[in-house]
Amino acid sequence: MELFMTFDGRISRKGFWMGFLGLLAIVFIAGWAMISILPGGIVLTLAQIIVSVGIIYIWSAVVVKRLHDRDKPALPWAVIFLAPGVLMQIMSIFKIGYRAVEVAGVQFMVPGTGATMVMWLSMAVALWMFIELGFLKGTPGENRYGPDPLGYTAPREKQAEA
Repeated sequence: MELFMTFDGRISRKGFWMGFLGLLAIVFIAGWAMISILPGGIVLTLAQIIVSVGIIYIWSAVVVKRLHDRDKPALPWAVIFLAPGVLMQIMSIFKIGYRAVEVAGVQFMVPGTGATMVMWLSMAVALWMFIELGFLKGTPGENRYGPDPLGYTAPREKQAEA
């Protein structure tokens, strides 16, 4: 649970991927439950907002700890990595930039030009984030955010003999 709830410390690439897979499971289960159980309209919209806030919090905790392992400050990088996805989620929930299209008597909401541009920006930033946090090594040894999650300790410099 600490992986999803705190913003302190560092996690390895393995911790990042475990957090991502855990969050993916939560998203699928919550999405299925909302669609299956809740009626449409305002009730579904409110549930989407509540679940989205929870998911953003959980994902932010994972991203911040991984940024710490890469010895990067959380504030600017977390905003860069998370803001496009949050904007895309807000646009999706409130249907901003979407238009209704009817196919075989069923109405679908389809992203327009603006929503499509935000979607492509979100995917490009997400790709960059996954490369940066999921594939590149963290700082070996202790850094300003805590000890190495892999247990590596940097060799100490030999002290000059007096």
